[in-house]
Amino acid sequence: MISRADVRRIQELPDNAMVLMAVVNDNPANVDNGGGALQTRVKVAMQEAGVPPTVMKQVLDDLARPRTHHGKSALYVVSGDDESLERFDINADLPERFHYGRPLGSLVAGILDLLPTVAVLAVDREWARFFLLRQGELAEIRRHENVRLDDGERWDTLTSSTRHVPGAPGTGGQGSGPRSDSGTDLFEDREDANQQRFYNRMAAELGELMTRRDINALILVGPVQRVAEFKAEIPDKAPYEVIGETNVTGGAGWVNPAEILDKIGPIVEDHRQKTEAALLDQIQEQGVMEVERVLEMIQEARIYRLVIPGDGSQMNLYRSHNREVPYFTSRKDVTESPLDGSLMERVTLEEVLPDLIDLYGIEVRRVHGDHAERLVREFGGLAGLPRY
Repeated sequence: MISRADVRRIQELPDNAMVLMAVVNDNPANVDNGGGALQTRVKVAMQEAGVPPTVMKQVLDDLARPRTHHGKSALYVVSGDDESLERFDINADLPERFHYGRPLGSLVAGILDLLPTVAVLAVDREWARFFLLRQGELAEIRRHENVRLDDGERWDTLTSSTRHVPGAPGTGGQGSGPRSDSGTDLFEDREDANQQRFYNRMAAELGELMTRRDINALILVGPVQRVAEFKAEIPDKAPYEVIGETNVTGGAGWVNPAEILDKIGPIVEDHRQKTEAALLDQIQEQGVMEVERVLEMIQEARIYRLVIPGDGSQMNLYRSHNREVPYFTSRKDVTESPLDGSLMERVTLEEVLPDLIDLYGIEVRRVHGDHAERLVREFGGLAGLPRY
């Protein structure tokens, strides 16, 4: 897993450093990784990316080492200067990438975009367990048990208060006659009130946890009726969205996290697909399209959200060589910057994303698969939402 500190450190690597950044799908369950196929495929890909032999050897040696704990993919960051190697295991099948050159902070951002962080609450009458899904791994963060009724309010104590109704036919005096269910009703009323207090408390704490961790998506897990009852306690203006619900066997207190992970995977993917589709619909109604027009408006500080296909590595732009007087265009016929006459250099969109973010304060959103194809086909490859 890549921690926030790791992300920050990778994104702050010196711009002039020579670094290998590689995403390798080394999932042992993948039939394409059997035998020496994994090392052969990675070696060819690194050769095509121009990776020096010494750096290449470090990665290949690391892939050959046996592991007791294994993710499905690995991110390698290897400095070409001091040849220090870092490996981050990620529990998700990711598309392979190999880049050697200046650091690409957007490569890490692209991984995190594909694997959004989602909160999960498993809840029933007895338990509330809070999980975080990060980079394909589900970790339990907190759990609470509903405090049961004390001895003075136990079922047998309360139900023993059922009594015979005096004066009823067939009575033999006080204490005989038809029975009243007042004790049973009292117990159920107190159980319901206790449950509601528990749900209210958990809903309040949930809001604080989600806000503190800057998470806006929640999945509820548990028996259908209990999930519905808890959901009714969530405030209308909660700082998060319930993106799905599912049931599990064994109750919230005892369910295996692996079962939760299996159930929520499709919910997370479906939500990501819907979010990307909604973003493109918003672009169609309110956005700016076509690469050159979008670049012009970014440099006029008129775009606040930039929408790109995938990681941006497949799109080429031109950037002025003088970084002190930045200028960006998609036009091949512009060989010199109109601002200071400096030569233009051909780069990928992915390479200039950090500059666009730092200079113009834009927010980058990525779309994938069919949505990325639609962005290229219908919107010209790049789109943005204007500030005004």
